[in-house]
Amino acid sequence: MSDDFELVEGNDCPMSSCAVPAGSPCRTGRGKVAVQYHTSRFRLVPSLAKALSVPTLSARRPGSVWVELPRPVAADAAPAGHVRIGYARASTVRQSLDAQLDSLKRAGVARVFSEKISTRATKRPELERAVALAGEMRVSGVAATIVVHEHKRLGPSRTMEQDPALTVLAR
Repeated sequence: MSDDFELVEGNDCPMSSCAVPAGSPCRTGRGKVAVQYHTSRFRLVPSLAKALSVPTLSARRPGSVWVELPRPVAADAAPAGHVRIGYARASTVRQSLDAQLDSLKRAGVARVFSEKISTRATKRPELERAVALAGEMRVSGVAATIVVHEHKRLGPSRTMEQDPALTVLAR
């Protein structure tokens, strides 16, 4: 379900009022990002042909001013570049992230997402944002790697079944 947007955006929108190229979300007549993809576009994907609607990914910012995003590259093309995205986490407000941030900087990380959140938390907003950014970069043809200071910073005893973000990291 989360990859539906990639399947839909792999095609140009056939609606004459939209006509966006592959790689970008649909747009409304008023020049905003559409809340859902146009039916004629998502029906081009066989697995979505019978769906009633396919919502636009929240990272695409539905309702914002529409701009063309970088077009996806062919599957056999080499990456246009490589970027490292960092993630730093502390369990309590009193703990410092300085050592992690310094380590990530030395590792050549371009952008760091950090948060102070309990290990027991089931949702990690900053990790989810890092994974979403890496996904968008991959769609545009840039290789992206998420870097953490230590594996335990993701959380102890977490498995791919328990944490969907790890599933995305493992692809």
